[in-house]
Amino acid sequence: MIDIVDESYVRAEPQAVRAELDVPGVLDGLWPGLQRQTVQDRGAKGVRWLCAGEVEGRLEIWLEASGGGTIVHHFVHGRSQGSPARWSKVHRRRWKQGLNQIKDRLEGRSR
Repeated sequence: MIDIVDESYVRAEPQAVRAELDVPGVLDGLWPGLQRQTVQDRGAKGVRWLCAGEVEGRLEIWLEASGGGTIVHHFVHGRSQGSPARWSKVHRRRWKQGLNQIKDRLEGRSR
């Protein structure tokens, strides 16, 4: 069973974070091997999906305005076809790297 809960703070408005996540190819790069079907598009508050492929279940990004920025909540819940521990480890690393790139762009930093 996959059960990932992650939170990160980005010093930018939720609309700006959402715009970065909506750039074509971004979510495919963060979630390769997953096909998404939108269940609920909440605009600047995020999106909920059903997912299939390497994981069968649910995905969510919830964007919460907080302290002049956004807390990006990320959830993955479902069953994997392979090792849940390995998939979770690889996914968490990829997600954090991708979100940190978005964070750096929005906050005007370079690595």
